[in-house]
Amino acid sequence: MEQSDLDLLHTVPPYHLQALAKLRRLPLPVKGQNADIVDVTSTTPSADIARHLFEPSVVAELLRDLSAPEQMILRELVLCGGRANSRDLALYFSSRDLLNRIDGAPAQDGRMGTQGRLQEHGRWQEPALQYPTPHPHGIFEQALQRLLLLGLVFWGKQTNFAGRDTYASGVYDGVLIVPRAVMAVADDIWKREDAGAEGDAELGESIRAVQRALYLYWSLVSAQREGLPLLSAGLLSRPALRQVSEHMNFKPPVELVRTENEAPHLLFLRLLLMKLGLLQRRQNSLYAAPAEAFFSLPLLERARRCYRLWLETPFWNELGYLPNVIVRPGPGPLDPAHEEVIQARRVVVEQVLHEPADVWSDLAAFATRGKLYMPYLLFPRQYGPRADRYSVGSNPYGLDFRLQRGWLTHREGWYLVEGGFVKTVISGPLHWLGLIELQSEGHTSMFRLAPGTPLVTTDVPPEVAEPAWGRLIVQPNFELIALAPVSEALLVKLDRFAERVGLEHIAQYRLTRASVTRAIQKEMHADTIQQVLEQASGGDLPQNVQYSLLEWERQARRVELWRGATLIEVHDAALLDALFAHDAMRLLLGRRLAPLLAEVAPQHLASVQEALWQLGYLPALTAAAQHDGILRTGHLVACEPQWQLNANGLLEPRYAVVDLYLAAELEHISELDESTGWRLITPAAIQRARAADLPLEHIIGFLQQYCEGGVPASFLIRLKLWGGGYGEQHTMRVEHAPLLNLSSQALLDLRADEALQGLLGTEVEQHKRLVRVAPEHLERVIELLKERGFEIL
Repeated sequence: MEQSDLDLLHTVPPYHLQALAKLRRLPLPVKGQNADIVDVTSTTPSADIARHLFEPSVVAELLRDLSAPEQMILRELVLCGGRANSRDLALYFSSRDLLNRIDGAPAQDGRMGTQGRLQEHGRWQEPALQYPTPHPHGIFEQALQRLLLLGLVFWGKQTNFAGRDTYASGVYDGVLIVPRAVMAVADDIWKREDAGAEGDAELGESIRAVQRALYLYWSLVSAQREGLPLLSAGLLSRPALRQVSEHMNFKPPVELVRTENEAPHLLFLRLLLMKLGLLQRRQNSLYAAPAEAFFSLPLLERARRCYRLWLETPFWNELGYLPNVIVRPGPGPLDPAHEEVIQARRVVVEQVLHEPADVWSDLAAFATRGKLYMPYLLFPRQYGPRADRYSVGSNPYGLDFRLQRGWLTHREGWYLVEGGFVKTVISGPLHWLGLIELQSEGHTSMFRLAPGTPLVTTDVPPEVAEPAWGRLIVQPNFELIALAPVSEALLVKLDRFAERVGLEHIAQYRLTRASVTRAIQKEMHADTIQQVLEQASGGDLPQNVQYSLLEWERQARRVELWRGATLIEVHDAALLDALFAHDAMRLLLGRRLAPLLAEVAPQHLASVQEALWQLGYLPALTAAAQHDGILRTGHLVACEPQWQLNANGLLEPRYAVVDLYLAAELEHISELDESTGWRLITPAAIQRARAADLPLEHIIGFLQQYCEGGVPASFLIRLKLWGGGYGEQHTMRVEHAPLLNLSSQALLDLRADEALQGLLGTEVEQHKRLVRVAPEHLERVIELLKERGFEIL
């Protein structure tokens, strides 16, 4: 026998133990000569009573004889751990009107308990909290009294009784405790009764609808070339929000909301897509990422990934959407959830999954019941007394929870804060994920588990067959019709090369020249489009559709610019023939562009390398397209200097092995120096380069880019002389005669003068420049000019 049960019996008044022994006819010693009074004053009364009181066979017989109300009360106490407050338990049964329905009495009105309803705009409307008034002859009190008299339930030690012989009354406000021995027997009996219950065999329509909503949101963003604009706070702008709402046919109309956080369903879908990696934020816009890999996953796996992301990550914070509670300072719509919130939502989900399938439950009553099972849902014990936990210094969130009319009381606070959290989880993320179905009946909101919820929420997903998706019909008039149910993976593929006409019960698309051309510009080919359509339709395409696809591709590729292309080049056309004939290689190669050249998709580069290695070839991976023809095109590639150019034209390497592509280009403008083994720039090498139509400015730019310190000024003069950089002026004339500096009109007049015209010499050509040189420096200037390669006259 558990020691805790013995301790529990020690807290029971002796008069109640006597009543138990008499009612249960326990074989215990009597006191004196009176056979009606059991001796409970011996040294071990509790052990004797416990041995007979909690005999498993006797407890099992008592459980079978309980009435329906008594069984319901005891079952709730066992399910919530064997301890619960009596008035909280009465409030739960009153809110759901369970005992009245079983007993056949008329149902109570909606003013009792915590009935509420979910309004159209998503806010929860809460009535004033009202506990049922205890009555000695009430159904709940009578059932509880019976359980106390049978010894299946006991009061906690701190319960205050009005007088003697009142222990078995069910009207007190105290803690009810179920002995561990009774809980063990009850668990065993009820588990055998529930053993035949089985989960759903397939996923429900609500789970499929969530995946369709994710696809619709993604497809809208994908169609926006500039993305959807975001505000500085990270929320969608109002025009973008209106566009999303209209595209997804979201209700209520977006005109009723001002910011994205006032449409929490749409915000949740966007944040979930970003967490899945299907949407990305770049600067102040929202862009779509490739989604075919995700939507190609089985439906169950996609649903489980979405569920796990919400359950285990902090991207969504339910504390920002508590109804009828003011949270200060309130968390922002994009603020991550606290660790305690993540743990609390797990606890709520665990309780929700215990609800019977295909049975509608009152949402407000379920939240009321939560206090029995989850008394410390959001606020652990270590954060102080319950009366203070809604203050900023007494909870892990650093928040104040209050009403508009004042502070929260101890009992009212749980039903509005923790209870509001329960309602927010169920009517929010669980409903948006398709795991919960909601409906309103008057002022009451009901919920139930959606078909397939156990399949999504289980830790080890069972083997579930993928839904049989509808077939695609390709008509000769270029219309595409996907019969329901339509796979999102097929829709993503069709969006790449077809225009969507409608997406209701069936998906309607149309092939057009513009849509196919757009796909081809995004590196998609006609044979790929044909393969997708034939695989989805299960047959060959109409002949005119096949011809049009090929013709549209031919027209789109008439003039084609490739950026970042990956090519494979071989030395023998027979080798490329063999590679295309190989089963594995054929799937990795693209179009054959020339007898020795073929296209390779960039994502297949590593696979092509590995396949060639397995075939015994060692491919050279090069980026030659960036280096080929640098001297001819002048397009320099970013690279650190490779040489040091000396004044005599000798190129001294800075590294033991220089860039091979740049070294190959250097050979066009230099010769090998026999004495050093380095490259040397000579007049003959420059003249050959100029004869091969290599521009002199490209040669100079190459040397300036890849020589440390650029080209020395003295060598630059020689280089221009060798390459014709100064035109035809290879000589210089030293003028020793005096010169006149005058205007052209004055010169004309002087030449007309008979006295002067015979004394004036020839005129200096206007396209030349005259530079003054001091007489004492003239010899040195002439010497240096000759060293540079000029002819001096």
